[in-house]
Amino acid sequence: MSKRILVALCCAALLAGCAGGPKPEKQSENHDSARVMFDPAKQAMDRGDYSTAIKLFEDLEARYPYGPYAEQAELDTAYSYYQRGESDAAVAAAERFIKLHPANPYVDYAWYLKGIAYYQAIQGAEWDPDPAEKAFATFDILVKRWPNTAYAADARQRMAKIIDILGQRNLDICKFYYVRHAYVAAADRCTTVITRYQLSPAREEALYYLARSYARMNLKGLAQNTAAILAYNYPRSKYLGELGVSGPAKGP
Repeated sequence: MSKRILVALCCAALLAGCAGGPKPEKQSENHDSARVMFDPAKQAMDRGDYSTAIKLFEDLEARYPYGPYAEQAELDTAYSYYQRGESDAAVAAAERFIKLHPANPYVDYAWYLKGIAYYQAIQGAEWDPDPAEKAFATFDILVKRWPNTAYAADARQRMAKIIDILGQRNLDICKFYYVRHAYVAAADRCTTVITRYQLSPAREEALYYLARSYARMNLKGLAQNTAAILAYNYPRSKYLGELGVSGPAKGP
């Protein structure tokens, strides 16, 4: 889903109510002045000049902190920071909008921006897992509170990728401990993969290393049970032979 389209749709909806109805003179004057400041900022964002857009949006917020143009400027500031690759600033801007406008009808978009900003900061399984975990938690809130929102489908796809990333990361740590004979620590990490990241492709290999770790600790019953779970869930697993286990019997 195009982020530019999402922003455009959100902008159009948020500002749609600005034109109708009479307004007090002072309010109307401020509204018109805010619009005059908003338009060039939006134009800068649309042409990809995010640095200029951020400055103009923030100037608008400082001068006219209330009203639909200020609220839209807050969202567009978060989006512009995201496009510049400034994940921390994008998260902060989205969080500010969520805190100030929790009942806003487009707060789901702010949650989405916050999630993709965290997601942008993910460097891979070998790096700090904090952005991945925060992205997952943010998307989880989004899909639970607004399951039918336009952003939920993309959030679910990103959550699946995060599960893969974190599952592989914990498996790599498990293997790191295993080759160094730290079998308790290896088993702990493999258990994390199996229980927290059940849908990760790393789960199969995690079961294998968990069984091996139990065997190394002379916990034969746990090792056999784990091998049986591996055989049941992955009857064609290449690791079964190494454990001396056959897949579950097939019916006639």
